[in-house]
Amino acid sequence: MTFYVASFGDLVVDIVAGVPALPVEAARDQLLDYIHLEPGGAGNFLIAGQRLGMHMRAGGAVGQDAFGGIVLRILEEEGVDVSYVQHLPAGTTTTVLVLVDRLGQHVFLGRSGEGPEVLPGPWFSTFLEGAQALNLWGYTFMEPALVRSMLHLAEEAHRCGIPVFFDPGPQLRASESQIKHLLQLTRVILLTEAEVPLMTGGLWGSEGIEALLASGPSMVVLKQGVKGCTVYTCTEMIVSPGFPVPLRDTTAAGDSFAAAFVYGYLKGWRLEKVAAFANATGAAKVQKIGSGRQVPTAEEVRQVLRAFRVDIDF
Repeated sequence: MTFYVASFGDLVVDIVAGVPALPVEAARDQLLDYIHLEPGGAGNFLIAGQRLGMHMRAGGAVGQDAFGGIVLRILEEEGVDVSYVQHLPAGTTTTVLVLVDRLGQHVFLGRSGEGPEVLPGPWFSTFLEGAQALNLWGYTFMEPALVRSMLHLAEEAHRCGIPVFFDPGPQLRASESQIKHLLQLTRVILLTEAEVPLMTGGLWGSEGIEALLASGPSMVVLKQGVKGCTVYTCTEMIVSPGFPVPLRDTTAAGDSFAAAFVYGYLKGWRLEKVAAFANATGAAKVQKIGSGRQVPTAEEVRQVLRAFRVDIDF
């Protein structure tokens, strides 16, 4: 069975620069190890999902600038449907400078895109057509042009029984009422331990998880980096250890993890299997430097599974 997955917002360009060491010091010139120009944010998720075998559909907006053209060209070359992406007149594309050092540490320096508001129009009625999942991003709240359409899409998906997956990210600039409303529409929320308080009014740990499960989502996926992940529902808690692999760069690992989790969820696998598959996909990514086209291929995920003797056929 082929899965169609829609993703709205967070279409950014990543300028990935390799620096010898972080932090970068003022008045100390350094030569960069490399520079990559790639789709970031949702682009990582879209490319990873496409490589795993799903049909990925991008929604949102880019500016009428060179960066927007680059993002869409690369996504299209990877097989992602970009026909629903709006080109904002005189707008700019969200741009992120990613500094990565030789130890695999990174820092993001970003500026949100600007342009006129994207309102529901002819595209709205067909964007979710045939989709088995809708993925949304907290970063989209930093793009005022997209917020109203994102919330309307969540409402429509919920009404149609399409599961909404939500990744709030570390910089959630949404009002309390917006967060509450989106949580009511969300089926699965994927976030880190540090992001739990952002969604729960400051609650940490088990209190925060319980609050999330009581506010709408039926599943909370706690991404824990090298430790793996923990999946919570109202009836069970599944601890899935990570795969100890050489770490080169964690950029895009969470987005790759999310694509794999959606894949396993739609396959109807047991949650233990879904979590292990997502962990393996994240582990395949951290062994590569950069974002966009540097997310893992299906074969690279299989290599991790074989190396650790995990039997998951996909």
